Amino acid sequence: MKAKQAFVLMLCISVVLAFCGLSMAEGKVGYINLQRLVNESRMGKAARANILKLRKKREAEIAKKFQEVKKMRAVLSERGNRMSPDEKRDRVDAFNRAYKTYQRLLADAKDDILKEDRDLVSVILKKADGVLKKVAKRKKYTIILKDPRAIGYLDPKVDITDDVLKELNRK
Repeated sequence: MKAKQAFVLMLCISVVLAFCGLSMAEGKVGYINLQRLVNESRMGKAARANILKLRKKREAEIAKKFQEVKKMRAVLSERGNRMSPDEKRDRVDAFNRAYKTYQRLLADAKDDILKEDRDLVSVILKKADGVLKKVAKRKKYTIILKDPRAIGYLDPKVDITDDVLKELNRK
């Protein structure tokens, strides 16, 4: 999938460069590191702190359920042979239900944290897009790339992430 995205990006860049012709000789190309923008902006840091709180809360719930499952397993291991068949069956069923709940908690926590992370990135990128356009116009950039990894080489001098971060953090 990434190779396909890289190919499409390269194709788009090639088309843009072909149509720009002589104007590209006078224009400037820059790029922005989106990961740095998310990690280093005030909005990003605040959102990461909220995600960390959510993660800790979910980890506490998971740890509590894990201890419950662990305790049930220990009881079955220690006393399982001495239990009546009905009691053992009931305890095994309860253990299986608790274990499934534990597994579901793990999956839900992972999904929730990933969703929060995607939402965070989306909000920051929406706000940064307007700032990026202002910085590009002010500094007279012709093209700004958002994924420098799709290009073989970019000179670090064309990285405008710091300029966009400063502008974004002012808001």
